[in-house]
Amino acid sequence: MFYIKKFVTYWAIYNCANGASRLLTTREQEAVAREFPELACRQVVMVYFATVNSIKLMP
Repeated sequence: MFYIKKFVTYWAIYNCANGASRLLTTREQEAVAREFPELACRQVVMVYFATVNSIKLMP
């Protein structure tokens, strides 16, 4: 499982299986926002998911 967390100045993706994380680029933020429209909502700060198609996730 993965999750994306929105912070004030950046977004990050986290891998729950191994604890790895990294910041998302602006292009990746735009791509995941299209894939998960709920991220556009200001009140939403985190989205959990099993797979993501819009960015390549490293194991």
